[in-house]
Amino acid sequence: MNKNLIIGYLLLLSFTLSAQKQPFSIFDPDLKIANQMKMEELKNSKVDEYLYLLCDKGGTKLTGSSGILRTDTLALLEMQMLGLENVRIEQAKKWERGGWELNKAYMAMCAPYYMHFYPAPVAWTGGTNGVLFDKVHYFSATTPEELAQLKGFYTGKIVLMPDVTQYQINFKSLASTYTDEQLKEMEYQPITTPKKRIGMPTKNSLLTYQEVLQFLRNEKAAVIIHENGDFNVPVITFFPHQMGNEITPCEINITSEHHGLMQRLIENGEIVKLEIEIDVEFINDESIYYVVGEIKGVDPKLKDELVLIGAHLDGYPMNNGAGDNVTNCVAILEAMRILKSLDVKPKRTIRMILWNGEEVGLHGSKGYVQKYVKDTEGKKLSEYDKISAYFNADYGPGKFRGISTQNNLALEPLFKEWAQPWHHLGFTTVIHRNYTSTDHVTFDEAGIPAFQFIQDPLEWGRGSHRVMDFLERLVPDNIRHNAIIMAWFAYKTANLEEKLVRKEF
Repeated sequence: MNKNLIIGYLLLLSFTLSAQKQPFSIFDPDLKIANQMKMEELKNSKVDEYLYLLCDKGGTKLTGSSGILRTDTLALLEMQMLGLENVRIEQAKKWERGGWELNKAYMAMCAPYYMHFYPAPVAWTGGTNGVLFDKVHYFSATTPEELAQLKGFYTGKIVLMPDVTQYQINFKSLASTYTDEQLKEMEYQPITTPKKRIGMPTKNSLLTYQEVLQFLRNEKAAVIIHENGDFNVPVITFFPHQMGNEITPCEINITSEHHGLMQRLIENGEIVKLEIEIDVEFINDESIYYVVGEIKGVDPKLKDELVLIGAHLDGYPMNNGAGDNVTNCVAILEAMRILKSLDVKPKRTIRMILWNGEEVGLHGSKGYVQKYVKDTEGKKLSEYDKISAYFNADYGPGKFRGISTQNNLALEPLFKEWAQPWHHLGFTTVIHRNYTSTDHVTFDEAGIPAFQFIQDPLEWGRGSHRVMDFLERLVPDNIRHNAIIMAWFAYKTANLEEKLVRKEF
C-alpha cells in the first residue's frame, strides 16, 4: 500500500477515535435548551408588559419611599403569578436615614423676566415651607478670609453656588455601542495602583466646593442651588440625613444652562428673583427591603445550593428609574419566566432578588450578605458554602456584550464556552477587570463568585440619575437579549457538578 495512503488512513482512524471520545459541542444537550430559551423569548416575551408594570405603574422608587414599596409589591405579585416559590418581601437591614417623599417641586425665574426652570431637589434635604419669592445671591467668595466676613449674610437667603463646569460642545453621537475593537481592548487589563480622590475645587478659588456648601448649610440659607446637569436635564443627588438630626436647608440641582443664565445676569448687575416651592416629607421607617423568589433545585445532593441572579429596583425621585434599573430588573424577571416556561429542572435552586437601597450604598445586598453569607465580624453564615455564584445586572439599558470574571481568572475558559452559543447575538467577550459600585461587590467581598455583565453604554450618561430616566430611553429588544443570557448563565451554573471556583483572598 502507498505510504501516504497508510499515513492518511492512520490519521483518519485517530481522528475518528478522538471524536468518539470527545463529541463535538453540537451534540451538547444543553444547546437544545439554549435554542428553546431563544424561541421562548421570540414567541412569548413579556418584557413590554413587565416594563409597564415596574416602570410606569410602579412610579418613582426612592429607597424608603411609598413608591419603592409599591413597586416591590407589584414585583412580588408577578413573581407569585409565575409560580416561583418562597416569594416574599424581606427586610434587609435597619437603616438610619429613613424615608423621604417629594410632594411638589416648582421653580421659576420671575425677574428680570419669566422663565420656568426644572428643579431637582436634593433628596433628604428640607423644603421651602410654602412658596418662597426672593432675590438670588451668587456666592463669589474665594478665600477663607472672605468666607469669614460673610458670616450671617446668607442666612434665610436664596444662594446660587459657584459654577464648577464649563460646558463644551460635544460632536460625538449621544448614544453608542461597543465596537469589536473596543471589546477586544477591554480584555487587556494592566496592573495599576488606584488613584486617591481629592475634594472638588471651585474655579479660581482657594475654597473647595464642600467648604462652601458646609458654610451655607451652617448659615441656614433658605435655598442652596447647585449646577448639576446639562441639556436642561438636572442630575438628582442625595444628602446623608440621619433620623433625629436637624433637617438641612433645601438644596436644588439645576442644569448648567439655567445656572449660567442666572450667573451672567447677576454678574452684569441685574437683579434675579426666583419663585420656589419645594414640598417634602420625612418618613420614620428604618427598614430597607428586597424581593425574593426562586425555582427549587431537584438534585438530591445539590438542591439546597444556590445560584443567585439579581438587580436593584430602587431609584431616584422625579423619574421612574427606567434605565437605572428597571430595565435590568425586567431582564431578571423575564429570565425566570423563561426558565419556568421551559419547565427546566435545575440541580441547584435558582433564586432571583430585586434589591432596594443600592443607590444609597448597596444596603439591600449588604443586608442580605450580613444575614446569610458573612457577618460584619467575618463569620461565615448559613449560605456561605451553599452559593455557587451571584450574577448581577445594573449598567443601564444596553445589550449584554460579555461578562467580567471579577478577576477570577480560573473562570475564563468556562465563561467563554458559555458565551459561544450567543456570539451571533453579539455576546462575545470575557474580561477580568473588577466592576464596582453595584450589588455584586458585596458578594465578591464576602468571597462569593459574583459577576457583572458588560453592557453597551447607549445614552447612559444622559439618563442615569437624571430626571429623564423614563421608558422612552429603553430598547426592549436589548432586554429580551439580556433575559436569554441571564437565564442561560443561571441554568448552566445550576447544573454544574461542582460550585464555581472561588478566588483566594
